[in-house]
Amino acid sequence: MLKTMRVGICGAGPAGLTLAAILSREAEAGAFEVRVFERGEAHRDQGSGWDMSKAALEALSRAGVEPRTVQRQESDTMRFYRTGGSRPDVCLRLPSYLKSWGVKKEDVGLDQMNLETERNLIIGGLMDQLGSEVVVQHGTKACAARRMGAGVELLGANQESLGDFDLVVDASGVQSHTRGARFTHSADAFYTGVCLLQGVLRSPEDSLAPEIVSRLGEGSFGIFGPTPSGEGVIELFIQRYGAAQDNKVANVNINVPCDDPNALAALVGLSGVHGVSSNPEQLEAVKRYYKQSLAHPDWPQCYRELFDAIEAVRLLPVFMHPMSEVVLGEHGVVNGSESLCFVGVGDALHALPPWSGTSGNFAMQDSADLASALLELQRQEQGWSAESLASTVRECERAFLQRADEPRQRCINAGMAFKDMLTTPSKNYDYVLSHIAGEKSMFASLETFFIVSFLKTLTWLNRFENYGL
Repeated sequence: MLKTMRVGICGAGPAGLTLAAILSREAEAGAFEVRVFERGEAHRDQGSGWDMSKAALEALSRAGVEPRTVQRQESDTMRFYRTGGSRPDVCLRLPSYLKSWGVKKEDVGLDQMNLETERNLIIGGLMDQLGSEVVVQHGTKACAARRMGAGVELLGANQESLGDFDLVVDASGVQSHTRGARFTHSADAFYTGVCLLQGVLRSPEDSLAPEIVSRLGEGSFGIFGPTPSGEGVIELFIQRYGAAQDNKVANVNINVPCDDPNALAALVGLSGVHGVSSNPEQLEAVKRYYKQSLAHPDWPQCYRELFDAIEAVRLLPVFMHPMSEVVLGEHGVVNGSESLCFVGVGDALHALPPWSGTSGNFAMQDSADLASALLELQRQEQGWSAESLASTVRECERAFLQRADEPRQRCINAGMAFKDMLTTPSKNYDYVLSHIAGEKSMFASLETFFIVSFLKTLTWLNRFENYGL
């Protein structure tokens, strides 16, 4: 007789909802009962998404959401300039003449350069795929998880019980409150030394200079130039993400290296603010900071005026988890938790910074792979037990952590490179080395040499099509 598995999921973001939707769509009736706890409200603005990898797109499709409904067409191009430059230093784009010859993105290492997505539509689409066996409870914060018999109990903000489950899946992001059931403080996420200061533009066409709109196109555009003192470099990045072609919304971002995120929050008027704010006073404080950051005369006036049009802001201190050998080491794992039916996915387990280009993709892949493992466990003739369930999620956990290790060291190096920006004159700055290779020299390793050489060659090839403009 089929034994129902009670699954509690912390977080109704893309990862948590992908898991819930796949279980809802693919499981035999009565195989799972799923409750999803989300601390945010149901209709809040979810903001921008990311360019999904092939594995993430497959997970989304498997969850019942057609990728084209959440993607912005023609947004898979990025151009990066330096102030005063008429041509981009970097153009990440597959030229159309290469496409006509049958060349694909994955053939030339551009498989991560995909169409941008709209997070609101991703979450809305996933919610539509949930069956009656899935209950989503918004405005409910899961603050702790603890062993309860053979299962796991989730506790709310006031230590009230949110229910007992055969399995708890933590998909609540890097600021997880339940991760401590499995990992110690030594395995917690650490601050990278970089904050992301982000503003929202409703329509660049209506508010920005034609030069900026042209360089942005339908994709992403970056520019770097000197700090106010002229001794370092500051980067400005604009990215569209609205899936509908008439949705012109875009984010404008500055990466800010700083030792104390709280001090920066105070400086830009965002102390104690979590998430996106449209408060007029806070908007004005952030606008002043932006403009002061671009005070050097090398910055054209149109880039300082860019910030007059932002309608919402947020400050995001960037955290990441240690390498898997640290997380799974003897000091990283809570004693006795090997048999606990609790597992994390995505940033709750192995957070990576935005510049990794893989964080959201790994989260979707984790959820799809965990769903497959749970479905297979349910299909076993002998059924499942707490012991077999714990063993299954431990195997998944190790695989998820090790998968995220590949880009992690590069991200750590890139985080250090951000700090170097403060003392690197803009004439000596190389975007590819800092962001993509995470090195100071293209001769740092054979791999770095080939990465830099390839991207500079790709930029040169795009010159024949005016960089897609």
